[in-house]
Amino acid sequence: MSYLDTHRLLPATQSGFRRGHSTETATIRVLSDLLDSVDRGDTAVLVLLDLTAAFDTVDHEILLKRLRATFGDSIALAWFLFYLAGRKQQVRCGGKTSSIMDVICGVPQGSVLGPILFIIYTADLASIVADRGLSLHQYADDSQIYGSCLPAAISSLETDISQAVDDVSSWMRSNRLQLNAEKTEVTWCASARRQSQLPRCPITVAGASVEPVSVVRDLGVYIDSDLGAATHVRRTVSRCFAALRQLRHLRR
Repeated sequence: MSYLDTHRLLPATQSGFRRGHSTETATIRVLSDLLDSVDRGDTAVLVLLDLTAAFDTVDHEILLKRLRATFGDSIALAWFLFYLAGRKQQVRCGGKTSSIMDVICGVPQGSVLGPILFIIYTADLASIVADRGLSLHQYADDSQIYGSCLPAAISSLETDISQAVDDVSSWMRSNRLQLNAEKTEVTWCASARRQSQLPRCPITVAGASVEPVSVVRDLGVYIDSDLGAATHVRRTVSRCFAALRQLRHLRR
């Protein structure tokens, strides 16, 4: 980690598993950019992408090629090769056990190296999104793509965001990762008086149509389309009262 940080080899758009970064820094970064845009009078869009079993589908061969391209063919690369190679798995269900199979993909979850290897594996996503003139921020396998424009240019932004998601989806497929369309969310953001002008057309994610919503949940924080905190406050208060009721019930 010291080497990666010193030489700035980790993507600046990744807040997961890094010292001085957290879900808070990720949320603050995205919210700050969106608020700046809306304060200027622009219309913004936020797409929250989710991966299916992301850590389990990292291709070892692709990962090692990426490490070789970044760090060279060294003893350290051999260490990673030995760390990943030779792992086996089997499944037990009922009283039956499957045959033992070689694990050719995936980084060990719960390990120290697993998350860092995943971050390196997906580092190219930032440049893919930037090529479309949009911004990306990630927390581990949760990706947030966003951008803004003048109200008159919404149609152009719709095209850019759709193409960016297509590019990301294509890159995911070529790297054995899979977007989860069911957990993908899209919201358009604007000031309260411009809410009626926000687009309602769906975007396509991994072949599925995703309708824009007025509220999204990003890393545990509810974001309204007017970038207010009404929904988050209401949900938080509701949970607090529910916890209090449960506590009183237990005491009885």
